[in-house]
Amino acid sequence: MRLFDEFKSEHLLVDRVAGSLIRFAELAVGGESSEEDVADFVHFFRVFVAGYHHEKEEQTLFPVLVERAEVPASRGPLPSIEADHRSAVILVDELEREVGNQERLAGVARRLAHHLWEHVDKEDSVLFPESSERLRRNGVTRLEGREPTAEEEAARGLGERLTELFPPLDDPEIVRGDGCIACSAFGETCGGIETEWWNTWEHEYHRSLDEG
Repeated sequence: MRLFDEFKSEHLLVDRVAGSLIRFAELAVGGESSEEDVADFVHFFRVFVAGYHHEKEEQTLFPVLVERAEVPASRGPLPSIEADHRSAVILVDELEREVGNQERLAGVARRLAHHLWEHVDKEDSVLFPESSERLRRNGVTRLEGREPTAEEEAARGLGERLTELFPPLDDPEIVRGDGCIACSAFGETCGGIETEWWNTWEHEYHRSLDEG
């Protein structure tokens, strides 16, 4: 579906900008960051990520999953993802507040990058493939989001420029992984796809695949 292709394309940029945050954090510790750099990161995350990408997930994908694909809205992956979105907003606000305190600024930048990487991984490896399959089984084969506004498209371009100004780095402190088991919410606020989404038929179907 076109919507999932859009999400994955947007994730590629978010993933890279998270790596740019790691580079930015290193420079901040050395006193080489500027208020303008912070403002650019903040603008990208507020306008393109929260205002466009996350909004599109919550207002386009999630309602269809609930209404057409028997996905619970009040427990499991959907509220967990929404909580991730709120946490990202809080971290972006914190990043903006720490301008002038280079060490704390660097720490927030790393935490935000780690949060974004985990979020991208859990959506790409679990939420999107499970959602696409569930929607298809329920007769939903076409799903499109809205086009970005001029401001949102400009913010996308700003993200691309940030990856050029701050070539993305990996962080050896974080181990990335796929599947529910790699999600920090697993076993805390979410029992995982099998527990939260699968019905009796699905459990029997997957059991038959394992046995066959």
